[in-house]
Amino acid sequence: MDWWRIVLVLVVSYLIGSLNISILVSRVFLRVDIRDYGSGNAGSTNAYRVMGKKWAVVVAAGDILKGVVTVLFGYWMMSGAAGGGLGRLLAGLAVILGHVFPVFFKFRGGKGVMTTAAILAVVDWRVCAVVLGVFLVTTLITRWVSLGSVLAALFVPACMYGFHRGEGRETWVYVVLSAVISLLIVFMHRENIGRLIAGTERRFTFKGRAMLDTIKTRTIDIRDKTSTKLKTTTRKLRDKARARSKFRLHHRNSYLARRARRGNRAQNTRRHKRAHVKRARKMRKRHINRMAGI
Repeated sequence: MDWWRIVLVLVVSYLIGSLNISILVSRVFLRVDIRDYGSGNAGSTNAYRVMGKKWAVVVAAGDILKGVVTVLFGYWMMSGAAGGGLGRLLAGLAVILGHVFPVFFKFRGGKGVMTTAAILAVVDWRVCAVVLGVFLVTTLITRWVSLGSVLAALFVPACMYGFHRGEGRETWVYVVLSAVISLLIVFMHRENIGRLIAGTERRFTFKGRAMLDTIKTRTIDIRDKTSTKLKTTTRKLRDKARARSKFRLHHRNSYLARRARRGNRAQNTRRHKRAHVKRARKMRKRHINRMAGI
């Protein structure tokens, strides 16, 4: 067995799985992080609720594509060494781990349901058909996507054993690796299971608008209201400033007028005093001349 092939398959598949399509789409095209909205999960269901139908289709297609590509890569790398079946399952396990714990996004990703479905479709379409049937029936009846995902994941090991029974050692390879994948999916739905038990899990519906569209609409309304209030406040402040300016101008003019009147009075008083002094001097000179007999 060429161990380097196994290591290469695991590493490449994990890195491809770490390219979380939901996070990339939300950041590149919508300038947000989908993990900050809705359930906080970077998967197809939350993408539909947060970003809408168009982007949810893009996310689902990307998750399916990376699952198919990695499984085919694992089969191609190990078809002549350790068996194509082992290579497909190892690649599938690694890409799911990358999707759930992406190294490029701080190990916070999706739950791996769509990628697992793509892997099962390539590994064994019969298992995929049964698991997909369980998922669709459960989801359509209850409208709980999380419950359908958990039940479908639990069916995977049993279906692997049923369809690959009698293949000897390879049977247990299929069963063990598929059981690990199933337990990983169930583990990632632990919060959903808690909400299902508490009766607070949100049901899936095709009605309603995307969360980001609603947020944008509310933001626009808030901006309009804020803009209107700001315009009204600005107009009131401008009117107050104008009234204050007029009052100050009037007060200044009144002050200047009073000062001018005061100055005029003082000037008149000084003129009166000078005239009085002149008269007094004339009268004194006249009196002196009269006394002297001039």
